[in-house]
Amino acid sequence: MKTLRRQLTVTLLLTLLLAWVAVFAFQQYETTRSQTGVRDQWLHDAANQMLASLPVSLLGNVAPTERFSPPVSGHVDGDRIRFHVWSLADSRLLMRSPESPAQPLSGGFRDGYADVAADGAEWRVFALTDASGRVQVQVAKPLSVWRAESLYSFKRGLIIVSILFVLLAAVSCAVVGRAFRKVDRAGVAISRRGPFDLAPLPSAGMPGELRPFIQSINQLLLRVKGGMDRERRFLEDAAHELRTPLAALSAHAELVARSAGSNEAAAAIEKLRLVAQRTSRLSEQLLDQARTDALNESADAPVAIELDALLVMLVRDREMDATRKRQRIQLDVQPCAAQGRLDAMGVLLRNLLDNAVRYTPEGGQIAVSCGPLPGGGAFVCVADDGPGIAPAERERVFDRFYRPAGSAGGGSGIGLSLVAQIAGQHGADVTLGPGLRGAGVALSVAFPPAGA
Repeated sequence: MKTLRRQLTVTLLLTLLLAWVAVFAFQQYETTRSQTGVRDQWLHDAANQMLASLPVSLLGNVAPTERFSPPVSGHVDGDRIRFHVWSLADSRLLMRSPESPAQPLSGGFRDGYADVAADGAEWRVFALTDASGRVQVQVAKPLSVWRAESLYSFKRGLIIVSILFVLLAAVSCAVVGRAFRKVDRAGVAISRRGPFDLAPLPSAGMPGELRPFIQSINQLLLRVKGGMDRERRFLEDAAHELRTPLAALSAHAELVARSAGSNEAAAAIEKLRLVAQRTSRLSEQLLDQARTDALNESADAPVAIELDALLVMLVRDREMDATRKRQRIQLDVQPCAAQGRLDAMGVLLRNLLDNAVRYTPEGGQIAVSCGPLPGGGAFVCVADDGPGIAPAERERVFDRFYRPAGSAGGGSGIGLSLVAQIAGQHGADVTLGPGLRGAGVALSVAFPPAGA
């Protein structure tokens, strides 16, 4: 699994490794170049000193064969450093180092540097002729010595640079570990939290790069907490609202049992039916409310909905209830459409109609209309001639489970809250106006144009 810590550590170590290789390569290049110059300069200086130390009388003498022997404790590196002194006039060897060959170290007696092979080894030679052109000094040293010194320098540099690399890598890992220590502690603290512990994550001491991420998590936790609070209140309110119709069901069922065979049985059964109907409607609205609360941006994409066709279908579904109360529904629809989610739009229109049928008295009138708006969009209006809503109560009728004092009809206080909530999700406006014949109320929903 890729982690930020691992990626950062690997990146730092790779950077250090590349820097180590580059520095070491440059160091070796400089060392090799400087060593080449030093060894050549050493040969140059040795040749000059020997030439300056030779007497001119050496030209008239034969090269001596007898040599001094060094003390027992001494050591002659005769097979490592060689020198020749030659007379150029007659190509005669005047002087040489022990165990040197009789042939010239530098073939052709040319001045300058040369790499030659002698005695099964490679040598670096420098030849220098005096100012008069009579004597040439040839100084040589094996290349194996220079290579050994270069190898020793290479190993020493490798050890030093490797130690520095290990130290830098350890420091980098320690710094990364220290930087993420608080993040690890926060992760452990979060894993130990309870399922309902939504307290904000602490951002004190966290790296600046992680604070926007932590703030986003805290904002998400606040939204989750708000949603859970709403759900908790919804369940509390739903339990409270269901308690009343269930108690009424129980009471009326006992009454039916007691009055079986009497004249009061029919009235008790009717009351039992009404309570059961109210409980069923309340359950449907609670389910609608739960579905509406679950709607979010990941739900089905909005589509074009023909409001006129949908409204006609829903009105026909409510005609039986309206007929039972001898209500007359006047339908006036014009072709119009709005962008939205079909299920949510059906809940909105159904609750508008249910609210009108429920609160309009027997023999009342309900007017249902829809059509396009002049500036684009569409409207739906449901008006009735019922008791209406007092102006002081109109601000609260869209609150969940709120019912105006003294209201009849056995409503639950969920219908209009659903209407307002769904309208808000679709960018629509809900307005209250005067009803029919100077009574009742008219609920209008204005939908914005598509793409607005």
